[in-house]
Amino acid sequence: MRLTLRTLLAYLDDTLEPTQAKIIGLKVADSEQARELMDHIKQVTRRRRIAAPPASGASKIDPNTIADISMGR
Repeated sequence: MRLTLRTLLAYLDDTLEPTQAKIIGLKVADSEQARELMDHIKQVTRRRRIAAPPASGASKIDPNTIADISMGR
């Protein structure tokens, strides 16, 4: 099983099979980047009053811009 964003999110949501969760857990333990990404995901999802940008119209925001801002770039 590969360590992808999809599997990492499934791991955080506890939707993987127990054997898969164990494999991903070991891979996360070995990867500094994966641990940092997990911490960031947890931090962002716990924010209160987080709003979604408008999907269309004059004030439409590119999702990549939002990702850059939230990653501190």
